Amino acid sequence: MKERIKIAKINHILSDDRLGFAVVLAFSLAIGAISWFSLPNGGMDMRDDILPSLHNWLAPWKEGTPLFPWATLVLMPLRLFNARGATAIINGVSILLLALVIKRFKGNVLFTIPIVISPFGAALLENGQTDALILASLLLPAGLDLLLFWKPQVCAHAFWVRFRVHPKTYIVSAVLLVLVSFFIWGFWPREVFQFAQENLIKGWWNRALWPYAIPFGLGLVYLSIRNNDEGYGVMASPLLFPYVNIQSYIGLLVVVACKWPKIFGICYLIYLGFILVPGLHLPFA
Repeated sequence: MKERIKIAKINHILSDDRLGFAVVLAFSLAIGAISWFSLPNGGMDMRDDILPSLHNWLAPWKEGTPLFPWATLVLMPLRLFNARGATAIINGVSILLLALVIKRFKGNVLFTIPIVISPFGAALLENGQTDALILASLLLPAGLDLLLFWKPQVCAHAFWVRFRVHPKTYIVSAVLLVLVSFFIWGFWPREVFQFAQENLIKGWWNRALWPYAIPFGLGLVYLSIRNNDEGYGVMASPLLFPYVNIQSYIGLLVVVACKWPKIFGICYLIYLGFILVPGLHLPFA
């Protein structure tokens, strides 16, 4: 009986969102500080691609940033900082956004910590990338969420569910956004596609499972539409795109942690075993 009471108390503590968010806030500040001191030159992508694209925002693809170009306007405040400061800021903010997305999918916000301390989270932080910000588009209302939609491989197929609920809003918002973007950046899809074909698809850093994962991705899209569940759509997105960085799988990892926490926990313990036990090596290390 006493053991049951202890377990109940532990479960209550772990499910306390206020405590969870307090821990995550402290973790985000720690990650920001660690990024500042451990990455004096900033994250590689932030230093070499993202910040240069903010200075050349009328043609960001020429600076190695083939995102949908309105990303440069959203990220423009980072232009005020050097690569070191911008990386520390985006990394700290990414932690908080991941926690909010996990809460959005009714998961335990404390899962933010093991998700970040994983190969996917490490790649996100080391590069100063913005995938968590893109995933946070799911926190915004219909129409406004398109402003954070820069990489289809992160969460594109979550929008099927949203479109079914607000079709007119998305049609009007998408048409306006695309027309304005053509006015500012010209016919940018051609430029982005050409850059991707020449520089990204065959890059050693491409971790796409294309085309082998297409059946699984389509199955997840079906489940997403059938169950009216954005989570399955998030999982499907990196499986249905020919170019995916390792950090772009972080949305898939978030959904797995929220939907199947026990499976996530077991897999994470196995991962820690590979890291901590001498003589074992991860297959992708």
